[in-house]
Amino acid sequence: MKRITYAGGSIVTGSAVTDALLEFATNVASDSSSVAVDVPVLEEDGTTTIHTLLLGPGMQFDVSDVELLSADEEERLFPVPDLPQIGIVAVSRPSVQADKDAAAFNREVANIENGLSHEQ
Repeated sequence: MKRITYAGGSIVTGSAVTDALLEFATNVASDSSSVAVDVPVLEEDGTTTIHTLLLGPGMQFDVSDVELLSADEEERLFPVPDLPQIGIVAVSRPSVQADKDAAAFNREVANIENGLSHEQ
């Protein structure tokens, strides 16, 4: 298990969750955007709850080992969350005109290829 200390305090979570967060935070920093991520956290009373962390380019973590649970119990209580993808660019569908232009281009290329094959 790991304790993650950051500007707003600290949380205790699973080692695999921490590794995923650190890798993810590194990618967020290079993308210059912020994203909210839900992670399982061990509370002081021993319960597990979900905390939402805001990860962004300026986020800094300090990570230390904490030995509170067995490896099996840690894995069961602290699954790695599904982290959002970073740097996705929206792609729009081609316009009707673009489809027509592409079809006309393909016809012309076919005409040229057919013309070349008849000349040989």
